[in-house]
Amino acid sequence: QEIVSLAENCCPERNNPNCPIRDTVIEEQRCFAADSLVTLANGNQKSIANLRSGDSLLAYDDKTKKILSTNLITMLDFQPQRFALFKQVTTHTGRQLSLTSAHLIPTDKHGYVMAKNIHTGMNVYVMNDDGILITETVSNVSDVVKQGYVAPLTVEGTLIVNNVATSCYATIDSHYIAHTVLAPMRWWYSLFGKSNESNEMIGVHWFPQML
Repeated sequence: QEIVSLAENCCPERNNPNCPIRDTVIEEQRCFAADSLVTLANGNQKSIANLRSGDSLLAYDDKTKKILSTNLITMLDFQPQRFALFKQVTTHTGRQLSLTSAHLIPTDKHGYVMAKNIHTGMNVYVMNDDGILITETVSNVSDVVKQGYVAPLTVEGTLIVNNVATSCYATIDSHYIAHTVLAPMRWWYSLFGKSNESNEMIGVHWFPQML
């Protein structure tokens, strides 16, 4: 709230295109910060903003609580230049994940929880240096403004971002309902393979805009 107030004071004319953080105040994004890293299936890391349809990534299996591989279908939203307000979740070992407030994160005792409802003392799933999924305790949750946000959609509906297990979904307070709603996109991908779309297509994907 303090950051939102600061943004309003810095840019009182919200429609002024010269205000770099005006979108932070007037819009609710559903994404990860563009400076985040994802882990590929081969163990290498890649900027989340540079992902392409068909990339093989590591993801979180919420049934077995283990890591598996999945493929990127497309970006649900891609805004590399616009600013957004994020919740920055920090674990006791210093791992950090920046995502918008309505984005879902799996926890060990409370299931999938929106980032705005994550608090210190909760346990989230992280991938350790040996590539094994473990739990770490949240030590801090803060608000940060960053430039660029992206919303990747994988076949599994999850992925590993900055070594933290997370959902691809936001806004709907149920990972499983969101996964069902987006089933047509997985079906299309299973039939026709990777999309010809690239991250050069700025904005929200046409399918979620129809929902």
